[in-house]
Amino acid sequence: MARDFHSREGIDEWLDSLDERWPQRSEVAQHIVERIGDLASDHPAVVELCCGGGRLAERLLSALPALSYSGIDFSAPLLDNARTTLATYAQRVTLLEADLNEDTWLTQVNTPAHAIFSMQSLHDLGDEPQVERIYAKSLSLLSPGGFLLNADFQHNPEDPRPGRLSTDRHMQLLKKHGYQRVDTTLIAGNFSCSIGFA
Repeated sequence: MARDFHSREGIDEWLDSLDERWPQRSEVAQHIVERIGDLASDHPAVVELCCGGGRLAERLLSALPALSYSGIDFSAPLLDNARTTLATYAQRVTLLEADLNEDTWLTQVNTPAHAIFSMQSLHDLGDEPQVERIYAKSLSLLSPGGFLLNADFQHNPEDPRPGRLSTDRHMQLLKKHGYQRVDTTLIAGNFSCSIGFA
């Protein structure tokens, strides 16, 4: 499906199509909300990588009224859409335009973060070295006991895109870079949720 990011209607149509093509997204999103809800902090600060139009953020902010949220995306139109979607929560929201394949975002986010997470996105950064780089860089931004949670497509031999890694490979990379209590917390359809703690 062609992406029309020039209008709110086009963005909403594209976002709706994601949910239609991958109905497991709702289960994955709820899993992310629950994991962040389990954080020990009374006022958790979280960072979403590739926040898109802000729908997952809206779900989080609605469920967790003490949460402060930073979302990063490279697309200005998507961030504008997120800004509108999250207007009710504006005092708890920071949106940043940045390319995750560059290092500028590392100094822009409020740290330490209690959680860094992404849903159905990191595979689009390129291949395994780009995903591994995000894992390595993110660890330094986490508070002790905080976690990185990546919910993304598993490797599929019928669609061997280089950024789609096996569940085992995600865990190997997290362990390689010093994450603790590494685990796969959910598999839903072709989605796999990989977690590692600082």
